[in-house]
Amino acid sequence: MEKTEKKKKHTDFSAHDNPGKEPPEGVSRRQFVAGAAVAAGLIGSGIIFPKELRAVEIPKKWDKTTDVVIAGTGYSGLAAAIEAHDAGSQVIIIEKSRVIGGNSVIASGAYNAVDPARQSKQGIEDSLDLHYRQTIEGGDNKGDPEKVRFFVENALGGLQWLERMGVEFEPKVYAVVGALWPRSHDPAEKGRGGAIIKALKAQVDKRKIPIMMPCTLTGIVREKPLDGDVLGIETEFKGKKLYIKAKKAVILATGGFAADVSMRSKYVPQLDANVPTTNVPTATGESIIYSEDIGADVVGMDYIQLLVACNFYTKQYGSLANLGIDSAIFLNTEGARFVAEDQRRDVLAESVLKQPGKVLLWVADDRCQKRFNPKITEDIIAKGLAFRADTLEDLAKVLKEKFNVPVDKFMQSVKIYNESAAKGVDRDFGKKQENLKPLQQPPFWASPTQAGVHHTMGGLRTKGTTGEILNRRGKVIPRF
Repeated sequence: MEKTEKKKKHTDFSAHDNPGKEPPEGVSRRQFVAGAAVAAGLIGSGIIFPKELRAVEIPKKWDKTTDVVIAGTGYSGLAAAIEAHDAGSQVIIIEKSRVIGGNSVIASGAYNAVDPARQSKQGIEDSLDLHYRQTIEGGDNKGDPEKVRFFVENALGGLQWLERMGVEFEPKVYAVVGALWPRSHDPAEKGRGGAIIKALKAQVDKRKIPIMMPCTLTGIVREKPLDGDVLGIETEFKGKKLYIKAKKAVILATGGFAADVSMRSKYVPQLDANVPTTNVPTATGESIIYSEDIGADVVGMDYIQLLVACNFYTKQYGSLANLGIDSAIFLNTEGARFVAEDQRRDVLAESVLKQPGKVLLWVADDRCQKRFNPKITEDIIAKGLAFRADTLEDLAKVLKEKFNVPVDKFMQSVKIYNESAAKGVDRDFGKKQENLKPLQQPPFWASPTQAGVHHTMGGLRTKGTTGEILNRRGKVIPRF
């Protein structure tokens, strides 16, 4: 199931926080969709939602003209702009926020790819077939085989492209939380997802590609409402309507709709305002509706994946939530371990939702620091959003105070886990040996975490691996 932000061939290598992992499947399918047949209505959220469905008339006068116009400044939008420019096209990018990057700039930035050069040095055996099989099976066999195969075969090429763009990756790979194999690559520069955006933005600036912001997409212009070429876009810029003509193509790289409670609960009623999201507030999906206005088809809209990455106190993404999965354990507020920390995302999210208070206490030793921005981390600790202690005993006392976690049970759970790590076998939950590392290097950390809406896996239906958008009859909408 393709995401909305992948609309052209040049964006198919997308390096989001866990690329290629569980493409169509999420907690919604296992936990929530049982009741989705019930008419949901639109649960009010006050978040951006199109006021009407309408065809946009061809303007009498275009305000700007270019070859390619791109909506969105995340990984895919910036990458598409660079590639289109280097192929000889004039490009304009629009961004509705006052800052660039969308979800990409706050993402962990981990990139999954089979990488023999790095993996062989760590004794990791991997293959394209394994990556393909794990991705298909991780999505309960609902992914498009052609698209998944294209992704895994081109993932390393995308990584190398990013390196040519100036992104530096850590020499060692690992299994990011929710992944099934150690093939995740972290940007070396602190800031992670932001480091990728920084590098791509520098390349966009080098090419003098303009970014109009804040500039909101308000419609897509087609020759006829349901026929002919896509001609350009309608936007709102500086309080006025602005029409941008695209002589070659319109590319949508606007992400999903996880932050729009009305839209997501239309497809999965249980994902109401009580469920947090990891996304930025601008991930509201109106570009999908504007595309439907001109006849575009959608697919997999009720496949919505959750991620255990929202801080318990802020209900927002991050706040030290990502402590890794190797030298770390997941405990509930009773001090008990309840799942293998390297399970797939939907399994982790389901498990957390079943715990008292729907809370995960993510506990790790100091090796988790490699995933931090030190300045941000100190701010999080100072605000009491996460905790650090010199000994496991002291950390247990903190969790006793904050969540009434039994100290003895906490210490016993860590002791059993460390013994399993020493033996290389997790008899209780089956955590993989390569991820089974003890908690022994002080100081020790704990991050109270909850599951939040992460990926809206559905979006506009596209042709094969081309990224061309299809209408409801399966025909390509020209120049879109």
